Order: sequence, then structure tokens, then C-alpha cells
Amino acid sequence: MTGAGAVLTLVLMPWAVGSVGAAAWSQTWGVITRGHFRIVAWSVVTLAAMGTFAASAATLGVPGGGAQRLLSIIFVAACAVYLVAQYSQSDATAATIGYVAGGVGIVCLIATAGLMDGWPIVLSTVGVIAGAGLLGAVTNGMLLGHWYLNQPGLKPWALQRLTTLGLAVAIASAVLGVVSAGRLIGAPTEGAALGLPGFGQDFGTAFFFIWLGLVVFTGVVVYMARRCVAIKSIQSATGLYYVAILTAGVAEFLVRYLMVNAA
Repeated sequence: MTGAGAVLTLVLMPWAVGSVGAAAWSQTWGVITRGHFRIVAWSVVTLAAMGTFAASAATLGVPGGGAQRLLSIIFVAACAVYLVAQYSQSDATAATIGYVAGGVGIVCLIATAGLMDGWPIVLSTVGVIAGAGLLGAVTNGMLLGHWYLNQPGLKPWALQRLTTLGLAVAIASAVLGVVSAGRLIGAPTEGAALGLPGFGQDFGTAFFFIWLGLVVFTGVVVYMARRCVAIKSIQSATGLYYVAILTAGVAEFLVRYLMVNAA
């Protein structure tokens, strides 16, 4: 699995999986009103559909690609059921459906990671799942921070739990990336300088350290958000999450670009 479609698949699908998983977890707490989860569910369906569209092109003609495409479609359907559940089911039932959707998504990520030639399946899988956790945590954190404006009285500990998750997966992503450093740094990056002549082809090292810096910076920003939540400055934490979702998103695109090229 190669090309831009592969990079998009490895970013959008994990983003959807991580987002629905974090949402299902937070819905089990029973303290956040339904509107928040409706917003997250719409976002998840959109990301999953975009990821499936990217996968349909990236896996065409790739051995095992048919199974991945089928799992992607099943995942989109599961996310759609999760969305419908936000309008028709109890929080407990909706959270259970969210967990099921997340489980299907993880199976889909395993199948996707398995299409990366030259990568040990365990290393590629845990790396992609860690990225899913990072994107899911910062996305849910940013959206929940805004929801405090719509739900006066929501306790700060709800957002605090998401900051804890975000900090943990940022550390995990950094560690797993360092473990894969030899492969990522050696990835050929032809065309990385917009096709302009005179820039050479070896940007792997630069891209790797930019990615590492972004992941570490994301962890620092999430930690700062955690401190803001501790002093009940929810909107300050939400502003920091804007930064975190930007740096985490760019970091994931960079590392998946290197991962695809190193395959």
C-alpha cells in the first residue's frame, strides 16, 4: 500500500477509531449530556467515510486489500449506528455501541497496518493504534472543552480524564516512533520539496525529528491543559487543545508519510 491514499488512510481511519473509542469511554461516565456525543459522532462518521474513500484507492490491487476495504465499510456502518444511537438510545447502550465500533475499527487498523510491506505487523499496528489514541484524545478534549459552555455545572474532572489519556498516548507515540527510528529516518522522500530541483531527496532525518518535536510539543501542551483544568480554567485548556489538535494532526501526517515511504 503506497502513495498519498495510503497516508490519508493511515491518518483518517485511526483518527475516527480513536475519536469513537474516547467518546464511548467518556459516555460511560454518565455526566456529559447527549449533545456533545452527537457532535463527536457526526465527526467520527465523516472521518471514517473519508478514510474509507482513501482506502478504496490505496488498497486497490494490493494483496489483502479487499479484506481491508470490507472492514472499512463495516467500520463506517458501525459509526453510523453509533450516531443513530445518540438520538434514540440510552447513554449506556450508546456507549456500548461505541465500544463495538471502536473494536471493529481496531481490527480494521490491524488489517491496514498489515498491508505495509517491510514493516513487522506488531510494530506497525501498535504505532498506528497509538496515533489513533493521540488524535482521539485531543479531538474529544477540544470538543468537550467547548461543551462546558453548553453544560454549566459539568465537573472539571471529566476533561481532566481526557487530558490524562492525551498525555499517556503522546508519550506512547513518541516511544514507539523512537523504536521505529531506523526505518523512518531511512525512508526515501522524493518530491518532498514540492518537486523543486536542487533540494536533494533525503528529508527522512529532518522529517523524523520534526515529527518527534511535534509529538513532544503536543504532550507539553496537553500537560499545560491539564494544569489549566486543575485550576478550573476550562476555556484556557480548550484554547490549548486547539494547538494540540493542530500539532498532533501534522505529526501524524508526517510519521505516516515516512511509514508509507519506508515500506
